Amino acid sequence: MENFTFESGMDELETLVRDLESGSLPLEASFQAFERGMALKKRLEALLEDGDRRIRVLTESGEEPLEGEEDA
Repeated sequence: MENFTFESGMDELETLVRDLESGSLPLEASFQAFERGMALKKRLEALLEDGDRRIRVLTESGEEPLEGEEDA
C-alpha cells in the first residue's frame, strides 16, 4: 500500500462493495473481500481523522476559522 491515497482506497472499497452486493463471489472470496473492505475502511477513517486534526491545528494557530465554525 505504498501509493495509497484516499481516492484510491475509496475506489477499491467501492469495487469491493459492488462485488459483494452482486452476490457473484464464492463464499471464501466474499470473506476475503469483506476483510479487505474492513481494513480499507479503518485506513480511510484514519486518513480523515488525520486530515481533520491537521486542519484544527492550523485554525488554532491563527488561521481563519473554517466556514460554519465562527463563534457566534
